[in-house]
Amino acid sequence: MKCLLRWLAVVVFSTSLAVCAKPLPGLGPFSYVIPQAQLQQAIAKRFPYRQGLGDLLDLQLQAPRLSLFPARNRIGTVLELTLSGRLMNDVYSGTIGMDYGLRFEPRDNTIRMTRVQVTSLNLDGVPPAYQDMVQRYAPRLAEQLFDDFPLHQISASDMARANGLGYELGGFKVVPGGLQVTLNPKPSSPADSVQ
Repeated sequence: MKCLLRWLAVVVFSTSLAVCAKPLPGLGPFSYVIPQAQLQQAIAKRFPYRQGLGDLLDLQLQAPRLSLFPARNRIGTVLELTLSGRLMNDVYSGTIGMDYGLRFEPRDNTIRMTRVQVTSLNLDGVPPAYQDMVQRYAPRLAEQLFDDFPLHQISASDMARANGLGYELGGFKVVPGGLQVTLNPKPSSPADSVQ
């Protein structure tokens, strides 16, 4: 997003119209594609992730591997998973795969997972007596845990730059090779139209 904001700033300032802090007339949304490798790095910063349910169960996730599904506008992530705790009586390792959409939460400038779906769950060494229970309940628990999970927080300075240039975050679209981020011109307020 920083590259897009710098590019946008150059365009706006080079036309000498940035002083008005409104989008240039006729200029519509700006889009920028964040490459998959950069997305992978950003998501990797959120892991390892640990979630405990008292001392009954401890979930640890690490080493995310990202994939893109442009046709469905979704991102996929496979994570290494470790379950332990009194409820499990042992430590089990494996992988969990999920895919999800993204949404922006303006209250805290975070990009969050949404509509999370577990696509695979593999745990080594789980006794046959527990396999059915794990396969039935673990995906639901993971979907609830990760729905609305913050993946990234946009800095206040980046948000202020976009706002100062008269733009706001418009949305995300998964495209081949990355994530397209769109900045939309902010709607004019009634005070802006008074001459």
